[in-house]
Amino acid sequence: MQNRIITLTVAIPSATVFNFLADIENLPHWSGGFCEWIELHRDGWWAYTALGELAVETKVDDIAGAIDLRFGHTAGWKLVIPVRVRTDGDGGALVSLACAQPAGMADEDYERLIEALLTGLRDFAGRFHAELTAA
Repeated sequence: MQNRIITLTVAIPSATVFNFLADIENLPHWSGGFCEWIELHRDGWWAYTALGELAVETKVDDIAGAIDLRFGHTAGWKLVIPVRVRTDGDGGALVSLACAQPAGMADEDYERLIEALLTGLRDFAGRFHAELTAA
C-alpha cells in the first residue's frame, strides 16, 4: 500500500483557493485526467474518472480549511483524499493532499490516479503562478 503527499503553494488568498477546491462541481477543473466530469444523481454525486464511475461525497469544514473527498468504487474499495488549505503567512495559500492507496486498488490504478492529480494540480498551479511538490 502506497501513500503520497502533494503540496501546492499558491499566490492568492487561502479563502479563494479553499472555496474553489471545496465546490464539488470544480473537481474536474483541478483533478486533471482523474475526474473528467461530475454529475448529480438522485442518490448523490458521481464522478466519471479514469478509474471508472465513482460515487463521490465531500465533507467540508471552512473553519479548519479541510476538505475530505470520499470516493467509492463498485469493486468495493473506498478512497479518501484529505485536502487541507492554510495561509502561507504572506497572503497566499498552502494546499496539501494526502492520497493513500486503498485495499483492493491495483498498483497501476493508484499510479494513474497520482499522475492525473499531479497533472491537474500542475495546470491549476500554472494558472496562479504556484509551486507544486510531491513526496
